[in-house]
Amino acid sequence: MSVFVDLLFLVPAVPLAAGLAARFLPGTAAARLTAIAAWTAFALASVAAVAGVLAGPATARWSPWGPDAAAVAIRLDAISGTMSVLVSFLGAVVVGFSRRYLDGDRAQARFVSWMSLTLASVLTLVLAGHLLLLLAAWIATSLCLHRLLLFYPERAGARFSARKKFVFSRLGDLCLLAAALILHRQHGTFDLDTILRAISAGTHHDLAPVAFLLALGAMLKSAQFPFHSWLPDTMETPTPVSAFMHAGIINAGGFLIVRLSPIFTAVPSASALLAIVGAVTAAFGAVVMLAQPSVKRALAYSTVAQMGFMFLQCGLGGYGLALLHIVAHSLYKAHAFLTAGSTIGAVPRTAVPLRTPAITLGVLAGAVLVMLGTVLFRLLVPAGFSSLGVFGLILALALAYGIARAWSAAPQARTLVRAGASAFVIALLSLVLHCAASLLYPHSEPLWSSPAVPATVGSIFAGLFVFQSLLWRANRSPLGRRLYVHALNGFYVGTHLNRLLGRLWPTETIRA
Repeated sequence: MSVFVDLLFLVPAVPLAAGLAARFLPGTAAARLTAIAAWTAFALASVAAVAGVLAGPATARWSPWGPDAAAVAIRLDAISGTMSVLVSFLGAVVVGFSRRYLDGDRAQARFVSWMSLTLASVLTLVLAGHLLLLLAAWIATSLCLHRLLLFYPERAGARFSARKKFVFSRLGDLCLLAAALILHRQHGTFDLDTILRAISAGTHHDLAPVAFLLALGAMLKSAQFPFHSWLPDTMETPTPVSAFMHAGIINAGGFLIVRLSPIFTAVPSASALLAIVGAVTAAFGAVVMLAQPSVKRALAYSTVAQMGFMFLQCGLGGYGLALLHIVAHSLYKAHAFLTAGSTIGAVPRTAVPLRTPAITLGVLAGAVLVMLGTVLFRLLVPAGFSSLGVFGLILALALAYGIARAWSAAPQARTLVRAGASAFVIALLSLVLHCAASLLYPHSEPLWSSPAVPATVGSIFAGLFVFQSLLWRANRSPLGRRLYVHALNGFYVGTHLNRLLGRLWPTETIRA
């Protein structure tokens, strides 16, 4: 087993070496070298992940200068194995796409070099078993991404958005650094295994400052409201960068929470913050996304919404669900960005009028289907099925909207039967994933002092359901038209932040 764990040292080392060497090669050769390195990293990560499944978690440590302070620790478990395979696969696909996307560009070697270095940084981040190594990879990922955002430095928009991202990232770095120092003072070590075992065993000090610092750092890294506006503003960057950023790098905040989940489980107030911020961000991103005429900006706000939902899952204790969400969203978003050009000339779909009887029927059918599916799973797999809680309400609302939309588009008996059957299959698949996530990473629901947090989250998603149900009427009322203009501009949150940044860090061209 130690041999396979040691393989993990090569997973980030191979793209790191290729990225450094690519700067000294012609563009075509550099692109070929980085692509080979990315696929090699994927193969190594896959072999190590399979070994981890067969033999269980393990940690490889290398510390030539002492037992702890300068240790390099690589952790192999369900989280790091899943994330390393996912990130290396996405990196290989995006780097391969870059070979064609920038073929003939004079700066191709520089681009693929920074892409490979970014991939190495993210892989180090997800594999780190030591807080200092995790912090170094966290910072390196941001700095490498900064160079990719400035690939077209002559564009004023690219310079300003990169500068804005830089500011948010440095604030996140400070939060993570402060949290790491507090943990070291409390436990006398930076080793993640030792710290998390002590916290899980209940032998820990006051973790509230650590939990809130980590939550804030994750919110800054993963574009949570109100720190989200840097993400839609980075559309000046080449498409491969957008794909890797939205499919891989943006998940760093959620990964940090999942990796350090015992800390948040021990601090229910920090989990409550994650749940509320995640629900607000998910609803905000979904509303603003619907008003965006640009495909890439719509995808950016979609990412904001998805990251919000992932934070909500973490805040409610569904860390396994959050990990599966990361995998599914990453694969979908990478495909969406790399095929965004195919949407040019496509005819947009018109809004389907949702009638009140259809909405009522959808709500009833969605609730019944979720209840039936839950009862069925409790009978079949009672030991592996945890309570749905708020997730059951969200699933029921999603099914209700789908059934109402289908029935409104074609109010026929066979349409209702098809929609109901499809919704039931979706409900069963969702419950299967919920069960699988609970087995992969046990559900550790925070001990809420009151039902206020679940009630608030449920109210936010119920309000979002009502908004989507009434959206087709928006152009018929002055209020709806005004709301559209506000949503188109992201309710001006980014505008105010841009003006503030312009005053604190002036540039020759400031975009309001």
